[in-house]
Amino acid sequence: MKFLWKGKLVEQQEMNIDFNDRGYQFGDGIYEFVRVYNGKLFALEEHLDRFENSARLLDMNLNYTRDEIRQFFYDLVEANDLDSGNVYMQFTRGDGKPRNHNYPDFKDQQSVVSGCVSHYYRGTDKIENGVSAILYPDKRWLLCNAKSLNLLPNCMAIAEAKKHGADKAILYRDGYITEERAGNVLIVKNGEVFTTPDGPEILPGITKLLVLQICRKKCIPYEERKFTINELLDADEVIVTDSKTEVCPIIKINDKVIGNGQRGPVTKLLDDEYKNLIIEQCGKVM
Repeated sequence: MKFLWKGKLVEQQEMNIDFNDRGYQFGDGIYEFVRVYNGKLFALEEHLDRFENSARLLDMNLNYTRDEIRQFFYDLVEANDLDSGNVYMQFTRGDGKPRNHNYPDFKDQQSVVSGCVSHYYRGTDKIENGVSAILYPDKRWLLCNAKSLNLLPNCMAIAEAKKHGADKAILYRDGYITEERAGNVLIVKNGEVFTTPDGPEILPGITKLLVLQICRKKCIPYEERKFTINELLDADEVIVTDSKTEVCPIIKINDKVIGNGQRGPVTKLLDDEYKNLIIEQCGKVM
C-alpha cells in the first residue's frame, strides 16, 4: 500500500514521524475522510471546503493550495488502485520543538500532510435493517465544527456503546441532542425532518448537507433546530448520517424502540436519493 507523507507517495516504512510533531504531542491537526465508489471520490469538493474551514478555525497554515490537496486525494486513489473504500488525509501543524503549547505564527508554520486508503465495499445490512444506539453525554470541546485530530471523547463514546452491544453513540448536552460521535442526527416526526443546526457544538457533516439538499429537492419539510432527548426518543424515525454508513436508521436507543423498530419511509426515500447522488457522481454504488 502506498501512503502520502509530506506530499510524496511512499511505502509505510519510509514514514518517519517526528516525536516533536505537534499532532503527535497535542493532537494539533485536522483531517478528512472521503468515500470512494467505483474508483471515484464522492463529494470531494465539499470535503475540501470543510478542510479549509477547519484550518481557518484553528489558524493553521496548510502550506498547500486547494489544487495540490485535491491532487493528493487523486494520487492516493490511483496509486492504491482503490475501487471502493475511503481516503483518509490529515494535516498537523508540524514541528513543535521545543515542546510548547504556543504554536508558531501563521507564516512560520510548516504543516505535515499524510494520508492513506482503506479498501472495502459498501454494506447494506445496517442501512436497510438499522442499528441500535446509546445516549452518551457530550464530553467534547466547544469547537466541534473544526474536524480536529482530538477524538478521545469520541473514542470513549463508541467504547461505551460497544459495552452495551450498540453500534452508535448519540451525544447530548444540557438535555439537547448534539450529534452522533461520528455523524449527524436527524429525527422524523409526522413526516417532517429535524436536525441540529451547524455551529460550534457539531461538525458540519457532508452527508447531512447532501441529505438536506435532497429534502429540498423532494419537498420534504425540514427544520434545523435543537431538539431534546425526549423528542429523539419519541420520534417516528431517527437517522444518523455520515460518510461511511451514509443514511443509517436507528431502530433502538438504549431500551427504547424507535417507531416500529424498522427503517421508516422517509429514511428509505432519503437513502434511495442518496444512492442516486452517488451514481450521478461515481457511475455506480460499490
